[in-house]
Amino acid sequence: MSNPLGTILLYIDGSESCITAAQLAIAMAKAYGCSLRAMYVVNENLLAELLKAKIFVQMEKMDYERDLEEDGKRYLNYIVKLADRKGLKIEPILRKGVVHEEVAREAEDCTADLLVQGELGEVLSLRDSFYEEGERILRKVKCPVMVVRGRDRIERMFDDL
Repeated sequence: MSNPLGTILLYIDGSESCITAAQLAIAMAKAYGCSLRAMYVVNENLLAELLKAKIFVQMEKMDYERDLEEDGKRYLNYIVKLADRKGLKIEPILRKGVVHEEVAREAEDCTADLLVQGELGEVLSLRDSFYEEGERILRKVKCPVMVVRGRDRIERMFDDL
């Protein structure tokens, strides 16, 4: 039987759980010979909301956007180094926009066979569930989605790789 997974897309959001998801995605890509892409999206929707709510003035928005972009680069570089230590090349992708739309577009463009993401954020209300990006990604992408949890088990497996 041929490998059903050609391309895995990993969504990185800067949370601790996204590192766990990265470890599993790296292990899967290595085990199955898949190409792996890691994606971070600077949430321009959030920036616009903060500006609209007058939490930020335009200059602060630009500074915060630059900070988010630098965070994204740091996370992507860290994931690239994790993969490199396991002998795997990874393609980092940094975008700006509406997070779930950008992730769905990338999954479509690279014909991802699987999207891997960390645990979903805690939803305290029905309203929160509409704004939690991990949840929105689940609803938007057309490929299978794996939500990763179980940090201790995955870290042990990753270390044994």
